[in-house]
Amino acid sequence: MPRLVSVVMPAYNAEKHVAESIRSVQDQTYPDWELIVVDDGSRDQTSAIVQQLAAADNRINYLFQENGGQASARNTGIRHSRGDLVAFLDADDLWLSDKLQKQIHAFEQTNADVISSSGFVFSDEGIQVNEDALQIVPGRTEGAEMFKLLYAYNRLTIQSAMVRREMLEKVNLLDENRAYQNCEDYDLWLSLAKAGAVFYCLEDRLIKYRRHANASTFEESKVLKPMIAVMKKHGGDSVLNQRQVKLRIRNLYRQLLTALVRENKIDEARLAMHEFATWDTSGSITKLQRLLLAIWPGQFNFLSRELLFRLEWHCNRMLGRSNTGG
Repeated sequence: MPRLVSVVMPAYNAEKHVAESIRSVQDQTYPDWELIVVDDGSRDQTSAIVQQLAAADNRINYLFQENGGQASARNTGIRHSRGDLVAFLDADDLWLSDKLQKQIHAFEQTNADVISSSGFVFSDEGIQVNEDALQIVPGRTEGAEMFKLLYAYNRLTIQSAMVRREMLEKVNLLDENRAYQNCEDYDLWLSLAKAGAVFYCLEDRLIKYRRHANASTFEESKVLKPMIAVMKKHGGDSVLNQRQVKLRIRNLYRQLLTALVRENKIDEARLAMHEFATWDTSGSITKLQRLLLAIWPGQFNFLSRELLFRLEWHCNRMLGRSNTGG
């Protein structure tokens, strides 16, 4: 008997792209799916567009909730779904037509808990941005090994993932804490790996990730801030090297500060700098960055890169320490 795949799609003010995203599900060569579109409080025509498509295809289900964020919308979709396999697609991204077919086959062949794949990154104009932007770990990776790899870098995109329902329930679905907003999927992968999930990643390019100015992750700072929160949440795990944890978090703070200054969010940068300095009490470069941001924000990025970080690199080299988190 064919396995039902429940496809969960959160949508917020998604009128521009949602129909195309839904059509990419309808075009799947694997026919046994249901699509749950969770309208997370949209104020545009998202509701009308989705309900019109749902009226013509009984596999599409429309749900509305007051705005609660992506994690909340995805959890609502999971709770209203019926399949033992759950796949995710955002309302502005696309699947290639054989995505579900190839992943169902991979589940049968590998008995993994999470199947993912590579994909393409493209712009609204259809221009491919960087075909290597989606970094993956091909093949089978288990539990603690995957946890360490994920902690160093997020190698899964939620648009590519298909997960066993029982594993999602084992980790209590996605964490709805708004501190993780835009990185709630990263938190989920780490939680699944910590719970012993087996991951299998196909090298096939089965998704199209759309990069556009209205995306919630378009501004780099909106990803880096929740990523730091996720890193802090999981950083105490015993399988991790605590020196590497500190370097990972420190580097993310530095990237966040760079992004905020570049985005001309100086007040936010100063708040982040205070948080960073409170966390990194022993960091001499951090103290110098805090002073620099206070007195000369316009030159913060240039002087941090060309002076402070170079100085740190040479000092660490003389002391025989690594300058990266490994």
